Amino acid sequence: MQTESKRWIYLIVGTLINVIIGQTYAWSVFVKPLASQFGWTVAEVSVAFAIFHSISCIPIIIAGKMQDYIAPKYIILFGSIVYGVGMLAVGYVQNLTQLYLTYGVMGGISMGTIYSGVVPNLVRFFPDHRGMVSGILAAGIGCAAFLWAPVAAIMIEKFEVLPTFKMLGTLYLVLLCALSLVIQTAEADFRPKGWTPSKVQQKAMVIPDKDWRGMLLDPLYYCLAAVIIIGGLSGLMIIAHASPILQSVGLYSAVAAGSWVGILALCNSGGRFGWGLISDRIGRMPSLVIIYIILGLAMLWLASSSYAVVVPILLVGMCFGGFMGMLASLTADAFGAKYLAVNFGVMFLPFGIGAFIGPRLAAIIKVNSGSYSQAFLIASALSCIAIGLAVVASILVKRKRQAAESTSSMVMEPSS
Repeated sequence: MQTESKRWIYLIVGTLINVIIGQTYAWSVFVKPLASQFGWTVAEVSVAFAIFHSISCIPIIIAGKMQDYIAPKYIILFGSIVYGVGMLAVGYVQNLTQLYLTYGVMGGISMGTIYSGVVPNLVRFFPDHRGMVSGILAAGIGCAAFLWAPVAAIMIEKFEVLPTFKMLGTLYLVLLCALSLVIQTAEADFRPKGWTPSKVQQKAMVIPDKDWRGMLLDPLYYCLAAVIIIGGLSGLMIIAHASPILQSVGLYSAVAAGSWVGILALCNSGGRFGWGLISDRIGRMPSLVIIYIILGLAMLWLASSSYAVVVPILLVGMCFGGFMGMLASLTADAFGAKYLAVNFGVMFLPFGIGAFIGPRLAAIIKVNSGSYSQAFLIASALSCIAIGLAVVASILVKRKRQAAESTSSMVMEPSS
């Protein structure tokens, strides 16, 4: 009973940790100041963001496996030290290689390590609210830019960009290390007392557990992987360039654009939490279909018109948040919760591919054509493909569930 009450405390602490590491979604505020400081191009600076997100999926798998031997809180503590030192070290960079190593490599490794220690462990604490908890934790990362974007914009204007990284890095180091030691480990088969699964939850619980090897042999994984690549590519295309897009297309000032990046973070966060709740009620796959319909239309709007540019940008943030918020619960529903710590990392690999391509693609198209329109049009077309893939994934999950139910009934028959 004590664990049941404390799980909510762990959820709050885990969300706070994610709010801190989610400062990466305020990255667009740092792009122009870093480029101006050293005479780099926006495309060159954007590589650091791409490295950060593409590399973060690797430690998620490793840290997930390490949780078979080491408590999640120590995994989080290690990641916290690397993260804080990495952000602090950005304040001392003098060339692009150093920026890529400190922000990109150190940031990405530590982000993945921390995220792996927080999310799968806490999702196991809440089998009764998988989508909601996955959404809340993802919302912590999503809403982070609402806090850090305006703070960073003001600090950069007052202290310049490198001292800002030094101060924020020190703050992150202290807070993350303190919070990491609070979280305890959830049992793999934890169930709250008196919980009665809903019909949707019962369907998800029928799915047999698969480890990462079984996952990679399942066609469902590759279908979902393609959907995730498209979501990461499209969403981070906007997240990474939100401030420059608003300044160049919407003609906003740097500080005003930074404030809108904060509002974008709210939509990102709201999408993570809101779609988590919705997916608990209507299922993950129907939710994915709706998300990609909205995403495709928003990208088409951005590609074809500069009117009210803030609206489609905020819609993209909501959709990106929605699909990111469902990654953990989607993995548990498709392949079971028993091996979630490792499986979540394997499911995150496709996101790393999309994260590397999206921001870089947008930057290159902007440099070559002077506009982001072609990048948005590509993202819109890919979203249409994602809709079809989500439908196929839904059919595969349904077949898997029916096969499991059939096997279960055959096993029970002889004893009846």
